[in-house]
Amino acid sequence: MGRGAQATWGRGKASMLQLRKRISHRFFLAIMLIVVIPIAILSYESTILTRRTLTTFAFQHMAALAESRANHLDSWLEERLDDVGVLSRLPAIREVCLRFHEGREGVSDSPSVLMRDTLNIIEERSPSYENLYILLPDGRVPASTHPDRADEEVFRGMEMLRRLHGSREPVIGPVYQHGDARGWHVQLAARIEGVEGEVLAFIVAVLDLSKTIDPIMVERIGLGETGETYLVNRDRRIISESRYLEWEEIFDRRFDTYGIRAVLEERNGTAIYESYTGREVLGSHAWLPRYEWGLLAEMETDEILWPLKWIKIIGILTTLMVSLICLFMAYVVSRRVSMPIVQVADAAERMAHGDLAQRIPFSSQDEVGRLARSFNAMAQQLSQSVASLRQKEESLQKAYNDLIAAQEQLLRSERMAAIGELVASVAHEMRGPLSSIRLNLQIIGRSLSRETVLHEHFEIAFDQVQQMERMFSDLLNYSKPLEIQRKDIRVEDLMERCLQELEGELRARSISVERTIPPDLPPVIADPHKIEQVLVNVLKNAIEASLPGGRIEVSGAVEETGSGTGVSLLVTDHGAGISRRNLKLIFQPFFTTKKKGTGLGLAIVKKIMDAHRGVILIESEEGRGTSVRLTFPGVRGAE
Repeated sequence: MGRGAQATWGRGKASMLQLRKRISHRFFLAIMLIVVIPIAILSYESTILTRRTLTTFAFQHMAALAESRANHLDSWLEERLDDVGVLSRLPAIREVCLRFHEGREGVSDSPSVLMRDTLNIIEERSPSYENLYILLPDGRVPASTHPDRADEEVFRGMEMLRRLHGSREPVIGPVYQHGDARGWHVQLAARIEGVEGEVLAFIVAVLDLSKTIDPIMVERIGLGETGETYLVNRDRRIISESRYLEWEEIFDRRFDTYGIRAVLEERNGTAIYESYTGREVLGSHAWLPRYEWGLLAEMETDEILWPLKWIKIIGILTTLMVSLICLFMAYVVSRRVSMPIVQVADAAERMAHGDLAQRIPFSSQDEVGRLARSFNAMAQQLSQSVASLRQKEESLQKAYNDLIAAQEQLLRSERMAAIGELVASVAHEMRGPLSSIRLNLQIIGRSLSRETVLHEHFEIAFDQVQQMERMFSDLLNYSKPLEIQRKDIRVEDLMERCLQELEGELRARSISVERTIPPDLPPVIADPHKIEQVLVNVLKNAIEASLPGGRIEVSGAVEETGSGTGVSLLVTDHGAGISRRNLKLIFQPFFTTKKKGTGLGLAIVKKIMDAHRGVILIESEEGRGTSVRLTFPGVRGAE
C-alpha cells in the first residue's frame, strides 16, 4: 500500500470515527426530544396542577373548619346567655330584687337564701361559671355564689350596665384578665325587670374562657400535625389557648399578622400568610360580630403540600432514569448502525470522486442491503415508539382525569359527612327539649276539658311537636350510615305485613288494594327491617296520593337483571300524579310537596335500595297516577 493510499485510508478511518460519534450524538438527541423532554414537561405540569388542587382543597377545608368552630362556639355561648335570661325571669329572684328596690330587704332572709341557692344550682350546671351574682343599680350585691370575688367583678359588672340600657336581651361583655389568675374571663348579664318593666337589678355571670372556649379551640381533628384554631379580640390579643406559645408569652402581647388584621377588619376569607410564630400557613379567618372576636384556623403550607415533594422527586428520578436508558440505547444502536452508514458514505464519496459505476444495491444481502432493511426497521420502530408514547399520554391523561374525579368525590363525601354530622348533632340536641315540651303538653292536656278552646290549641301544639319529632327522627335516620343485616326474606310476606300495618289508613280512606303477587317468587337476600321501611314508605305515598274510594295495585314478578335473576315489585296508584319537573327532584333530600312532609322519605328509600344494590324507578303522569318499581338483585332459588 503506497503512502497516498495509507493517507487516504487513515483519513477514511478518522472520518468513520467522527461519523460514528455524530450518529451517536444525534441519535441521543433525537430520543431526548421524543421521550425525555415530553416526560419532563408533563411532570412539571402535573406538579403545578397538583399544587393548585391541594391549595384549593385546603382553602375549602380550612374555611369549613373555621365555620364549624364558629357554630360550636356560638351554640355554647347561646346556652349560657339563655341560662342568664332564665335566671332573670325567675319569680323568686324577681321578688327579692323588688324588696331591695322598695327598701324592704330586712323583712325576711328566706327569699335571699332561696335566691343564693338558685344561683348555686345554675353555677353547678357548668364548670365554666366562676361566679354568679345579683347587682343592684346602686352597686350593691345582695347575692353571690362567691362573695369573696365580688369587688373586681362588680367593677366589671358596672361597665356592663351601659350595654344593658339599650337591650332587654342578655348581653356579653368584653374579655378581661381576672386579677392574677391565668386565662381570660368574660361576663354575661341580663336585666331583672318588675311587672311594669322597671329595672330592679341585674343578673351577672362570670365565665372562665379557659374552661369554655379552649376545649372547643384545641380540638385537633382536621388540623393535622401543625394546624390550630384560636380567637383574637379587638386588642389583637389571643384569648384562647395557643398550640405553640405558653400563657406567659401571649397574655400581655399584641399580635400582628395578615390573618389577624383581616379578621379585625371584619372580613371573612382564606389566604396564605406568615403566622404569629413566623411560619408560612394557609389560614381561614371569620369575624364573630356578636362577640367582637375573630376566629382563625391555620395549618402550615409545608404539611399541606408535602405530597408535592414526592411528586417532584419521582419526576426528577424518572427523567434521569429515562435519560440514562436513552444514552445506553444510543451507544448500542449507533455501533450497529454506523458501519453500514460508513460504507454507504464511502461508496457515495467514491461516486463523488467520479466512480459512477458505484451503486447501492439495497436489494442485496451485503451491508448496504442490511442498512436499508435496518433503516426500514428503524422507521417502523420509530412509528411504534410514537404510538406507544401516545398511548402512554392517553393513559396519563386518563389517570389524571380519574385523580381529579376522585378528589372531587372525596371533597363531596367530606362535605356530606360534615353536613350529616352537623344535622345529626342538631337533631340529637333538639330531641331532648322536644321530649320535654311534649311531656309538659301532655300534663297540661290532662287538665283541660275537651270542650274548651284551650284544648283545641293544645291539640294543635301537640300535633306540631309530634311532627317535629318525626322530622328529627327522619333526619337522624338519613344522616346515620346504614347497617345492613342480610338474610333470606320473601317479599310477598313483607308486603302482606306492611299492608296489615297500614290497614287502618286504607279503611279510613276507603282505598282498596289489588294484589297480584305470585306465591312462588324466589327469596331475596336483604335486611327485612330496611326493606319493610321501603315498602311502608312507598305504600304510604300511594295512599296519600289516592283519592277516597280509590284503588292501589300491587304486583310482583321475577326479572332478569345484569347480576342475575331478580325480584321486582310494582306499586301503582291512580292519584294526581307527579309533574315532570318534580319527578327529577323527588330523590333529593328535603324536597317535598306535602304540607307536613320532611322531604326525606324517598331519599331514605333510595339510600336503602342503593345499599342493597337494588333499583327504584318512578313513572308518573299528572292526572293519571304514579307507578313505583322496586327491583332486588342477587336472588337465590328457594331451597
